[in-house]
Amino acid sequence: MAERFGGTKNKTMTQIIFALLIIRLITWIIPGAGKYAGDMARQIKNKIWGKKNASIFETNYIEVKAFYVHEFKVTPCINYIHNVDPEKAFKYVQDGHAGKVLSVYQRNFYDWQHKKQVNSMTIFKMEDQVMIEIGDAYAEILFSEKKYGFANELVNLFSTYRAPEKEQDFEINIITQTSSGLDLKTLDIKPTVLDIDLYYNDDFKPVDEIIKQRLAKTNDKGIILLHGLPGTGKTTYLRHLIGSIKKKVLFVSPAVAGNLVNPEFMDLLIDNPNAVLVIEDAENIIMDRKFSSNSSVSNLLNISDGLLSDCLNVQIICTFNSELNMVDDALLRKGRLIAKYEFEKLGAVKAQRLSDHLGFAKEISRPMTIAEITNPDDMDGAKPSIQVLGFRREVLMN
Repeated sequence: MAERFGGTKNKTMTQIIFALLIIRLITWIIPGAGKYAGDMARQIKNKIWGKKNASIFETNYIEVKAFYVHEFKVTPCINYIHNVDPEKAFKYVQDGHAGKVLSVYQRNFYDWQHKKQVNSMTIFKMEDQVMIEIGDAYAEILFSEKKYGFANELVNLFSTYRAPEKEQDFEINIITQTSSGLDLKTLDIKPTVLDIDLYYNDDFKPVDEIIKQRLAKTNDKGIILLHGLPGTGKTTYLRHLIGSIKKKVLFVSPAVAGNLVNPEFMDLLIDNPNAVLVIEDAENIIMDRKFSSNSSVSNLLNISDGLLSDCLNVQIICTFNSELNMVDDALLRKGRLIAKYEFEKLGAVKAQRLSDHLGFAKEISRPMTIAEITNPDDMDGAKPSIQVLGFRREVLMN
């Protein structure tokens, strides 16, 4: 009997695992199915754990739909809106304008950078079988079938509380992979105001003007390629550029950038339209497909100039250390490419001018990188060759 029971249990487990794999496949094939597939997956996982009812808790906190069923014993209708200013929406509900608040449940975390506690999610349990969840730039209203008019009016009101594209001038939003999917973490960066004429070669000024003009446009798309030796000022320029534009800036690591057209990533980009995507050390993402079999270039093309680009309006900035001839030709086509520029060492005269401006009593007689100029104490030491990662080429210091 025990052996027979064990065989049945193993068969059931196999069927459940197969169902989870099918759900995962659906999320890859059908964009936007991730949320519904996630609900199905949670139900199946609950069977694995032997639960008759769904747990009200998920990875981060309370799962609001299960909580609604737990509290009101009915299945909710749902209205959802993103790109909402959470502080304004929170105050509206807290002040009682959406009805009587019966109880409040919050998830908070301590922000070490700003030395304060920050709310990441709030669930309001309201009268008349209503729940309202407010999180990072979204609101979700759960209600009975009798409250459609109320829920629609509330969504229309929240639509007037549009979230600002950027809260601070010098901030970036890091795309991170969590156990519950992709998430954005907002971080402040060092304020950087540059005199372009002083810090860069003369041929960069018109390129800088083109870049800033295009990034200031709404509903625009395209790719910016910035490359050159380490220490020539690419990251410094990025900090300056981020502070000069009003759009939300999303920072993508090369590892995450390889999944640009995954349903999860699509959902994130849809929730953040007119954003600027920054990919540093992008060699493996933009490498010519003759040298690489991965699909990262195709993904980049789809987002920057394919059918998806018309919906997402995302502009992409890639920085890398390699030569431009290693980049896939398709990324360099007119209409797709906003600008490209190779950062080089400053000539001796310009390097001397920058050194004098920074107050260094140093005589310069050769071309130098910004890193060398701003760290004069390291200039006298022996200069080993620099190993540039990505395409494994060796660049010798002059």
